[in-house]
Amino acid sequence: MLCQICKQREATVYFTQIINGVKTKMNVCSQCAGANVIKIDLNSLITGLLSIQNQEIRTAHQELQCERCGMTIDEFNSTGRIGCSKCYEVFFEPMQQLLNRIHGNTHHRGKVPKKFASIQSTSAKIEELRKELSECIKNEAYEKAAEIRDRIKELTSQLGGLANE
Repeated sequence: MLCQICKQREATVYFTQIINGVKTKMNVCSQCAGANVIKIDLNSLITGLLSIQNQEIRTAHQELQCERCGMTIDEFNSTGRIGCSKCYEVFFEPMQQLLNRIHGNTHHRGKVPKKFASIQSTSAKIEELRKELSECIKNEAYEKAAEIRDRIKELTSQLGGLANE
């Protein structure tokens, strides 16, 4: 397919733009794409690929603004950057949504250095036992709760020893 601008070279850049519901497709060569300054904003590209609608986020959080630095949710959504440390609190929910869309999760689930693997698994077990302890207390199963409490103490002391290694 020939370039739609110069009509001389082979088209290597295929560009589709949707503005106000009007879809425009262009097939251009790399030289015309560079000369005509067809730039693709990385944030817009990722947003488009992941089908994130900025309008959807804006309407849900239109009034959201950091009181310390004045950054708005629109600025955060367009740049993906935070203005100050307070922004992490103000934009917590939109950040969680963005991370979930991009990574599928907000918690690290990947590789862990061998040195910290046992610490992480012990911490996870303690957290699990604490939830179980809460349920036992709620259901008035005090004997089982006492066993779980002792197991938590044991794991916590082990965790202290592992962290010091």
